[in-house]
Amino acid sequence: MEIVLVLMLWAVGVPVSAQPAAAQVLRPVPAPVIPPPFYRAALTRGTRSADGRPGPGYWRNHATYDVRGELDPTTALITGSETIAYQNNSPDTLELLVLHLHLNIHRAQAIRNGPEEITDGMVLRSLTVDGVPATEGSLAQTSRWATRGTLLMVRPPSPIPPGGATTLAIDWEEIFPQSTSGRVGWSNREVYFVGYWYPRMAVYDDLRGWDAESYLGTAEFYDDFGDYRVSLTVPAGWTVMATGTLENPEEVWSEQTRRRLAAAEVADSVVHVASGADRQANRVTMAPPDGRLTYRFVADTVRDFAWAASNVQVWDATSARVPDRGQDGREDRVLIHSFWREQRAPLWTDQALYGKHAIEHHSRYTGFTYPWRHMTLVEGADIIGGGMEFPMLTLMGSYQGLPPRALYSTASHEVGHMWIPMIVGVNEKRDAWLDEGSTSFLENQGRPEYWPGDDAHGQERDRYLSVARTEAEQPLMRHADYYESVVGRLTASYRKPATLLVTLRGLLGTETFERAYRAFIAEWAFKHPTPWDFFATFERFAGRDLDWFWTSFYYQTWVLDHAVGAVTTSAEETVVVIEDHGFAPMPARVRIQTTRRGSLERVVPVETWLAGANRTEITLPASVGEVTRVEIDPLGLFPDIRPRDNVWIGP
Repeated sequence: MEIVLVLMLWAVGVPVSAQPAAAQVLRPVPAPVIPPPFYRAALTRGTRSADGRPGPGYWRNHATYDVRGELDPTTALITGSETIAYQNNSPDTLELLVLHLHLNIHRAQAIRNGPEEITDGMVLRSLTVDGVPATEGSLAQTSRWATRGTLLMVRPPSPIPPGGATTLAIDWEEIFPQSTSGRVGWSNREVYFVGYWYPRMAVYDDLRGWDAESYLGTAEFYDDFGDYRVSLTVPAGWTVMATGTLENPEEVWSEQTRRRLAAAEVADSVVHVASGADRQANRVTMAPPDGRLTYRFVADTVRDFAWAASNVQVWDATSARVPDRGQDGREDRVLIHSFWREQRAPLWTDQALYGKHAIEHHSRYTGFTYPWRHMTLVEGADIIGGGMEFPMLTLMGSYQGLPPRALYSTASHEVGHMWIPMIVGVNEKRDAWLDEGSTSFLENQGRPEYWPGDDAHGQERDRYLSVARTEAEQPLMRHADYYESVVGRLTASYRKPATLLVTLRGLLGTETFERAYRAFIAEWAFKHPTPWDFFATFERFAGRDLDWFWTSFYYQTWVLDHAVGAVTTSAEETVVVIEDHGFAPMPARVRIQTTRRGSLERVVPVETWLAGANRTEITLPASVGEVTRVEIDPLGLFPDIRPRDNVWIGP
């Protein structure tokens, strides 16, 4: 990115995109991308690099969680206790600690973007810091805590110096809501999908320090990576699947279940681990004398911990083949679980296979092998309509009455989130497009492999353009809580950024694009990149400044609108006029059919439009013969808002 100042030239009166070609005189010149001061300061400190890589001084704070939770499914009561060992790897002294209590969005007085079930939220029973009890009160005093929206702020007994550590111990309880913004909840008290259920450390990063904002129900999350040891107690007969690896399968699953899972671990077809009959006959779990099962999970370097529990769902499993993780040249396997209700979700019969394909495709295309041992897909009709992702776990609707391709698409999308944000820890609140757009692109890339002939990228582009034509889109570089409409948010977060990655691939070429795309994932795995790291990574591999692209499409809502103008022929030559009716500059790749020379390729470089022009000419000598057809962007790589005027056919 060039950090220079450029004068913006604007047309006066009617926007250029609405003017006839003859009236277009001035057009805006895209301004350079100037990152905000906190990012430039990070470059100076060496925590980030100007070429998009983490800097030599990059650091990340770390938390180790030991959590114990118990669910009473008849009342939805969850009681929990945890210890958090928090390591301050930053160069700063921390006088305040900040944690998330996302379920406080359900409190009566909570500020939120939409209606929610009213509960008491997360009720703290006790909190100690380094063994010293903390009480609710003014944060001007040490050993005090206070809540602000869904945030918990704690003043420790003494500040945490650079390199220092502290330990928090918290006891709490909550009535788990039936639905939290359609992302977690319970269905008929027979399926629980439990997320946001424990106090969790907020992110303290090299950019803003504590980057902690209340959960309002729309924008998603910015989470740090931590290590987890979690024990979950439920009634016998209830299966639990969670983030992480189950450490005690012999204590909770029946011998039959363990035998079938062993078969699924090496299977390419679906293994029915637990049928409805197995559930009714109590053949799925162990039956301890006290009627309670405790599942113990361990997960390292994950950004959250969620779990699902049910006593009725059927359980299918298979395994995905992924590239070797251990560098021994052998293929590895990932166990794929699917939990669903036959009466609620008959479309789920192939869901395990959808998850298998998504893991296999995404591991190959990203160049980053799925790093965990399982991926679990859980049906949650009555909780959610679409899908929601957590590390190694996703919740999705039943999709009853819809075509199978709709369920596959959501499964592929939610599994795609295992790369961004579960591996590449982007800030979903501030940069939703980097999360959802990248994942929509990955989903669309995989769909034609499973459904031959599916033009997923083209459908995404058309959805974006249909909104752009109404001038209802909003900039991508906007906080996800503050879009003015659902359509504006969906277009800016999902459809347009997914389309722009296809555009970028067309601009740079497939090889260069994929090298940059894979480097961004590999270099920022288990770290926290920003849009400016993303921009700089692609510029590094492109070997050129792309600020005109970022400014036009990410900061602005300018549109691409090339057109073939007049085609005039004389005895000496043919002149083809290429016009640019939009504000967004883009090279114009032109294919010209002639009677003597066949197909000719010409390119109008982007610099033509960056210089302020809105029309240019391509001159061909008479020796090429008659021009019979002119087409801009014949491969359809760029999102032109009015593609019909990209083609001229001679008389």
